Amino acid sequence: MGREIRVGRWAFAGVAAAGLACGAAPPPGPSSPGGPAGAPPSGAAPAADRLQEAAAPPAPSGVAVAPPPVAPPAFTVPPNTAVLHIGDSFALAGFAQALRPRMEEHRVRYAVKAETSSYTVTWASRMELLVANYQPDLVIISLGANEVENVNPPAHAGAIRRIVKAIGGRPCVWVSPPLWRKDTGIIDVIRTNSAPCRFFDSDALVPGPLPRKKDKIHPNEVGGARWADAFWSWLMAEHLPPGEDEGDPAARRSPWSLRLPPPEEHRSRAQPPESALQQGGTASERRSERQSEPQAERF
Repeated sequence: MGREIRVGRWAFAGVAAAGLACGAAPPPGPSSPGGPAGAPPSGAAPAADRLQEAAAPPAPSGVAVAPPPVAPPAFTVPPNTAVLHIGDSFALAGFAQALRPRMEEHRVRYAVKAETSSYTVTWASRMELLVANYQPDLVIISLGANEVENVNPPAHAGAIRRIVKAIGGRPCVWVSPPLWRKDTGIIDVIRTNSAPCRFFDSDALVPGPLPRKKDKIHPNEVGGARWADAFWSWLMAEHLPPGEDEGDPAARRSPWSLRLPPPEEHRSRAQPPESALQQGGTASERRSERQSEPQAERF
């Protein structure tokens, strides 16, 4: 009997303690419409988001926020385009070999026609037939290396213009050889006579010095790959994406259309920059200006 009374008292104490605990709990808040009790009001940001918003500096009042920069469109050409690459031994000094996998990645029919010990005058009479046979969408020309010691470079200007004319308005790039010695003027002759083809100045645009073969003239495999990397990056930057209206309408029909060259691309290195001409004029003009100024009295 006594044991039963003690059990009952313990049970009663447990029930009372549970009741006190329930009474100490705060009453549940009003539930939001359509959500469970205690959920944040509709539209309230989570705590982590609110912390990030508080940490971000507010935009100045009345100042427009610039949109993020737009990435340039990825380079794409339709499959089965044709690229004709002509040249001398420099074209085969790791340059064309490094370009080929890039061309094949875009499913380009890449034809390399290069001969050692060949010149601009060698190819001038062949270009018309080559273009007719291959119908290229882009022409790459790697000539001039065998003419860096020519005693009369201007005599080759006609051959350069004949090569360009035979291309027939197609997109084209004349790639100068990376020089291993100072030339006698052929690079400048190519530069000033290769328009409307674009001119890729290897000496200016390829990081050097390039690793060379034992002859100290031709780039080796590493040097040729570096040369090709610089040219390919330039070609991608100068490629005219579809839909952009720039350049000659006939050239725009090619998926390999290129942007118009800047004015200095075909300007002789011996000619002063256009900015200098605009600022100072010619020497004779400056002399005339000085003569027309009133002379100060001398004592």
